[in-house]
Amino acid sequence: MLFPEPTPAPAASRRREPLKLRLTEAAVRALPPPEKGETLLWDEKMPGLALRIGKARRAWIYVYRPPGAYTEIADGTRRRVNPIKLPLGAWPALSVEKAREAAQVEAGKVAKGQDPAATRRETGRQDKAKVSASLDDYEASLKRRRYVNVAPAMSTLRRNLASLKARDVATLRRVDVTRLIERLEAKGKPGAAADFRCHARTWLEWCTNKGLAPFNVLAGLRRERSTKAERIDTEEKGRALTDAELTVIWHAAAPDTVLGRYIRAMILTGARRAEMARLKVSMDAGGHLDLPPYHTKQGRSHRIPVTPMLRSILAACELTQERLYFASPLTGREMSGWTQHVAKVRKASGVHFTLHDFRRTMRTGLTRLGVDEDTAEMMLGHQRGTELDRIYDKHDRWQARVDAAKRWTDFVETLAAGPAPERSNVVRLSSRKARGLIVSRAKAS
Repeated sequence: MLFPEPTPAPAASRRREPLKLRLTEAAVRALPPPEKGETLLWDEKMPGLALRIGKARRAWIYVYRPPGAYTEIADGTRRRVNPIKLPLGAWPALSVEKAREAAQVEAGKVAKGQDPAATRRETGRQDKAKVSASLDDYEASLKRRRYVNVAPAMSTLRRNLASLKARDVATLRRVDVTRLIERLEAKGKPGAAADFRCHARTWLEWCTNKGLAPFNVLAGLRRERSTKAERIDTEEKGRALTDAELTVIWHAAAPDTVLGRYIRAMILTGARRAEMARLKVSMDAGGHLDLPPYHTKQGRSHRIPVTPMLRSILAACELTQERLYFASPLTGREMSGWTQHVAKVRKASGVHFTLHDFRRTMRTGLTRLGVDEDTAEMMLGHQRGTELDRIYDKHDRWQARVDAAKRWTDFVETLAAGPAPERSNVVRLSSRKARGLIVSRAKAS
């Protein structure tokens, strides 16, 4: 018989005996599959070696208990933990003799006080827990969740963590990461330091949730309290432009260049930098721009009224194969190198500004024009009101937003109609065609 009969035991202590057999290739091949579930057949020659037999697959396992593995129970006594089943490989890829050799190796590790399963888990964790590998997995996770700013977020992380890419995430200390943040601040890049701090903290939290690290080393990290000089500097950077400054910038943004059209569209819409840079023809619904949730920072759809002035800017855009309104004139893809672009317009206008200042300027201007707070906030795509307001008030105030867009556009148009500033020092960015990628407006439509 292939399956020996177990020795009968008294009814009080009867227990199912394990099936044992001196396994050979012929015997394993002849074993019938079970009608349901799996059968475990033990090898008489090698203790702990068993063949797991299923309907479609047969695989080897080595069963053992880690040395000294006990668990405390209520009365203070100790009980050995359940045995561990360590996979060795599938039959026939792993023959009987090879399975015995593999089991013998694992038995030797156990005899030396090691836990083969724990060692294997740790090896697998280390392979995935290297900073470089974890960043790859993190990027895949962000793309799967359709995170909008995947490219800049991963660029920030990879660029600043380059010196740590071979490290195990579990071995990182807080000082390893904060030193990188301080290095950016020392270079006079507080914005880059803040971005890296934010992205690094989120990445490390993801690593912790995935079991790659025991805890987030940046958890609870707080920014140092700003000094008076830093607060003054922040106030100067985060501001609304004056009417005179807005006029100068408008004229410095040449309408026959991609960057000039882009800046004028930013002024008219108050959109975020990436939202306008990634604007595609498919998002243009005629009377409004329909930004889908994956396109916006808040992860909610956002509609922007299109006024005649904004329509004239969009109509002047040269479309590329990417179907972007404001594509790079060199690559035909999304614009990059914002620091250099903004610096040129700053020089041309003589005004120190940031692209985000256009959002503050528009929001401030809407208040000056008498637009109510809820409508003004919705114009910028901000989350408005309390949670109850968002749950129960589903009115989109669309007509009020259209009227607000018209009032803001009329205001900007009035400023632009005034005397233009001296243009002799205006830097006009090249609008060279994107190496054959530019498609005529007529063909594109």
